[in-house]
Amino acid sequence: MAKARGASGTRHAIMRSAADLFAELGFGNTSMRAVAADAGCDPALVTHYFASKEALYRAVVEETVRPAEVIREALERGDMGAAEWLLRHAVADWNDPVQRRRILGVLRSASDLPAARERLSQSLLSEGVADGGPDEVRVWLISSLFIGVMTSRHMGLLPPELAEADGGDELVHALTPVVASYLAVARHGDVDPVRDAS
Repeated sequence: MAKARGASGTRHAIMRSAADLFAELGFGNTSMRAVAADAGCDPALVTHYFASKEALYRAVVEETVRPAEVIREALERGDMGAAEWLLRHAVADWNDPVQRRRILGVLRSASDLPAARERLSQSLLSEGVADGGPDEVRVWLISSLFIGVMTSRHMGLLPPELAEADGGDELVHALTPVVASYLAVARHGDVDPVRDAS
């Protein structure tokens, strides 16, 4: 049971169960008791580690959707190599069945609950990104592109061979100029994203 797993094992089991249930049911239909049952622990342990369902969701977002660090590094470089590197991080998550399901669960929950949307938005911005500045605008553009591509892939609108062949190489090559143009604007402020992507 949970006690035998130890504190860190119990907390991890709770978060894993929450991520799976958010993916399957969405935020609104996932209860703390259901998370406890799935994790095989007492419901009191769930509230011990996470004061509320919102707090549990925040923790799941932080573990599942962690783009801030890689986006920050890509923004600092702002070149074609950084764009490809960033895309390969994203494609690796999209092509991993467990991670893809959990990311989709986070997105599904964010569509259900304003507080969940706000938490997801906060997770996308790294420290030092100024509100309303060019870096923030580019982060939202890049994030929107990634979310759109992943959602299209999930809905079957994106040909599987484009997303999966050779580890997603074709998709990475197709999107790299676009992401690079966003990164260049974020860094230099005077680059035309349409001109530079062409």
